[in-house]
Amino acid sequence: MNGELDLELYTISIIRLNTAFGKLEDSEDEAIELFNESAKDLQTLYEDILNDLDQDEVNFGEYYPFFENGKQTFPEYISALGTIENEKLEEPISKLINIFNNLNKIAGAFPAQNEVIK
Repeated sequence: MNGELDLELYTISIIRLNTAFGKLEDSEDEAIELFNESAKDLQTLYEDILNDLDQDEVNFGEYYPFFENGKQTFPEYISALGTIENEKLEEPISKLINIFNNLNKIAGAFPAQNEVIK
């Protein structure tokens, strides 16, 4: 990943995820595809983040705002995904919840930028 957070991949995966929520009523098959694509992208992002944070040199400047935002949004997505009751969506929803839980754990352990500056 070269030490840079792939915000484009994150943005695309969140757009897909939000679109999937909107498609739940109208097009279940399209929602399933969007949830699966979002899970795949977010898993890639999560693995890249783990790899980046394990390097000797890390560009923390990109990670501070990402995780500060994530501390608010990750739990919201976990909660929203947890309310979906559809057997066909069980697998992708479970994957997404797991990924957001993992990202949320990193965000919770990641210091805020103002804590590091002190």
